[in-house]
Amino acid sequence: MGKQRNNSTPALTDAQKKQVKRDNFARVLPPRMDKALKAIRMVGECTLPTYSYTTEQAQAIVDKLHGTVDEVKARFAGVQGKTGGFKLPS
Repeated sequence: MGKQRNNSTPALTDAQKKQVKRDNFARVLPPRMDKALKAIRMVGECTLPTYSYTTEQAQAIVDKLHGTVDEVKARFAGVQGKTGGFKLPS
C-alpha cells in the first residue's frame, strides 16, 4: 500500500486556482519582459558603426523579431505553436 499524504490544507476552489494562476503570471511576467526588452535593445546596438551588416542580414533580423512577436500575439489569442531558431544570412 502507498503512503497516504497528511494534507491538512483544504483543496482550492476553481476561483482560487484561477487567482493563483493570475498571481503567478503577475509575478513572473515583469522580469521576463524586462529581460526580453533588454535583449531586443542589445540587438539594436548591433547597428552601431562598430559593426557591419548587409541589408539582407538586417531585414532577416527584423523579420525574425516581427515573426516572434506575431507568435506571442497568437499564443495570447489561444493559438499554440513555435518557430525555430535564427540563422543569420551570410
